[in-house]
Amino acid sequence: MNSYSYHADYDPPFPCLQVVIANPDNALRTELLDALIDTGSDGTLVPLVYLEQLNAVALVETGIRSHWGERRRVHLFMVNLLLGDFTLPGVFVVGDDQGDEIILGRNVLNKLRLLLDGPREQTDLLKAGEVM
Repeated sequence: MNSYSYHADYDPPFPCLQVVIANPDNALRTELLDALIDTGSDGTLVPLVYLEQLNAVALVETGIRSHWGERRRVHLFMVNLLLGDFTLPGVFVVGDDQGDEIILGRNVLNKLRLLLDGPREQTDLLKAGEVM
């Protein structure tokens, strides 16, 4: 099990994980980065600055809609996500040209076993078959 403290820069504190983003086509990868857990987000958003550091190539243009109903055009990229002992290969992420935070959406979260422990302000990432 890997444990991560909630992000205290938010009020109330925000659950997060630490991730490394890697380009599946070369050896480039980011340093360890904080990623906010958003169970209401369909997809995962990664600031373009990180994708540009990896020389990631935009695969397709699509549209997204915010929770306020705002629509905009974005590009999808394929990356590998490394979370503790886990590697999630070939994950599609939205290249975010407006935000500066990584948002982990359900396309990633649905592949993980997580325990969000609000009173302890801790997120636990569990291995398959592991129990608390």
